[in-house]
Amino acid sequence: MSFSSDEVNFLIYRYLQESGFIHSAYVFGLESHVVQSNINGALVPPAALISICQKGIQYTEAELNELNDEKSERQIEALSLIDAIMPDMATRIKERANRMANNSSMNNGGNNGGSNGNINGASGNGGNTSGGSVSGSGGTGNSVNNVDKNEIQMREETQNIISNSGCISGTGVATTSSSSNSGNNTGNTPISMDVDQPSGANNVMTNITTSLNIGQGNSSRSTTPATINVTPIVQPVGSSGTGINMVNTSPAPSGVIPNSSSVIASLPVSNVATVQPLMADIVGIDIPPSRATTLRGHESEVFICAWNPTTDLLASGSGDSTARIWNIVERDSSSHLVLRHCIQRGGAEVPSNKDVTSLDWNTDGNLLATGSYDGYARIWTTDGRLASTLGQHKGPIFALKWNKKGNYILSAGVDKTTIIWDASSGTCTQQFAFHTAPALDVDWQTNYSFASCSTDQCIHVCKLGSDRPVKTFMGHINEVNAIKWCPSGRFLASCSDDMTLKIWSMNQDFAVHDLQAHQKEIYTIKWSPTGPGTINSNLNLLLASASFDSTVRLWEMERGLSLYTLTKHTEPVYSVAFSPDGRFLASGSFDKCVHIWSTQSGQLVHSYKGTGGIFEVCWNSKGDKVGASASDGSVFVLDLRK
Repeated sequence: MSFSSDEVNFLIYRYLQESGFIHSAYVFGLESHVVQSNINGALVPPAALISICQKGIQYTEAELNELNDEKSERQIEALSLIDAIMPDMATRIKERANRMANNSSMNNGGNNGGSNGNINGASGNGGNTSGGSVSGSGGTGNSVNNVDKNEIQMREETQNIISNSGCISGTGVATTSSSSNSGNNTGNTPISMDVDQPSGANNVMTNITTSLNIGQGNSSRSTTPATINVTPIVQPVGSSGTGINMVNTSPAPSGVIPNSSSVIASLPVSNVATVQPLMADIVGIDIPPSRATTLRGHESEVFICAWNPTTDLLASGSGDSTARIWNIVERDSSSHLVLRHCIQRGGAEVPSNKDVTSLDWNTDGNLLATGSYDGYARIWTTDGRLASTLGQHKGPIFALKWNKKGNYILSAGVDKTTIIWDASSGTCTQQFAFHTAPALDVDWQTNYSFASCSTDQCIHVCKLGSDRPVKTFMGHINEVNAIKWCPSGRFLASCSDDMTLKIWSMNQDFAVHDLQAHQKEIYTIKWSPTGPGTINSNLNLLLASASFDSTVRLWEMERGLSLYTLTKHTEPVYSVAFSPDGRFLASGSFDKCVHIWSTQSGQLVHSYKGTGGIFEVCWNSKGDKVGASASDGSVFVLDLRK
């Protein structure tokens, strides 16, 4: 067995990227020169670092168990990463093995007649393990000295995961044992409902829990993922008796948790076992492989994809320092165009070896703009010709957008600046240096004004020709990942690592809505479309949010309410996209799945599982195809026509 430092660095680099630490990954990649290695990223599966760590812990676990007496029961289970590297773990196991060899009857404490403290007793049961604590007891007496104190400490340490995760049994409350650290709390207690999960599973995703108002009792949070199948038990609002009171008595669709404000629950702990889940068991229709076209060609992860607004041309950008244009009309992946991102070095053009981070089509669909980690923005024609190279940024470009008129391009970079470019000449029209940290996202409000967000937690609204921000919004307490103006330009939505969404208006300094429901970082947001051919009006705007908590939420803008929580994904969700008519929402996650939901009911309509973690999903202009880009270098198109 052998491995190089480049291989270790690459796995760490990929872990940082997959975890959403984009800037940390960039800095680490530069310092470790991982981008100059010969490792083919397309062949490295997602979560490779975590997988190899888990296998290493399993090997360590097996090695430690070999130190046990062959006749003794296995005690080293669910070994944590920290336990696996503790230098005294093996020593404690050896000492335990020696003690067990010298006292073969250690676990026979007391006798059924109530004898007290007889270690060598031949009958009775002692050393009963429960929730990480060990007690030896005889019939009517306490066998206090039956178990060695070191034995108790070792068992508590090696089984602390049992103590901390509580007891889950069928339908009921996930509560801890008496030796856990959770005290009695009055208020909301998570309820794990109808758990269907293999024993011992320990997934990174958060479990699906419903917060119910319960009297005083033990409060704990189970970290075990749950699959919930529901047969609703509903009582009218205001009715007496034990049960769940719901405003809406119709069953919610599969994978959807109703808005928390619609659930008014009051349930005594003693009757928790009678609780039934709150969602209807409706399963979406899997898209058959015959309706999916996989496009191969990229040699590394494909971070982004975008449809041409007028024709079925799909653009994609990858870590292999290329963008590609795929002609989906011909359904022939071999006919795609390769847009190689090169830089001048020694009088010759050489590949930049930097990721293509962003791309956007102009409104007419005849030009494609791309941004790269090499610090350059580029403009391409639909036949793959490089029209302009825009080189004012000093470092990676994280986002870029065309304005609706198509005469300007807006970009944001790690150099803390945003730039408006003249698309016809490729020159910098104005550079804005108001942020104090890297700028992460930009979005046009009009053809001449825009908003930008940054890791400095600030949002600036700027206008061409103005030497200072028109408006500054402050309120997030962590970096702001994405911003989007609503179709009318009246409201600005922002999402952050602080797990909140905020809605802003130019008419006030503080947030119109401060939406707090996600349990982890929110990666991106999208507004529903409005106008002719759509189902939404400006008074009925929907906002979709994608989070690392593995959920997607649909929000109703006017009242700032969460309409649906879409929970079928099992890993972080990186992208959401509304269909052109607003009737459907596509979501893509690192669980390799693309789900398509009804925005009117929250019901899961279609599902497809690809071969890599999904970074981006997008709809074509007709609304009958969904494109997706994946971590294994693939791009695929789902044909939704009947």
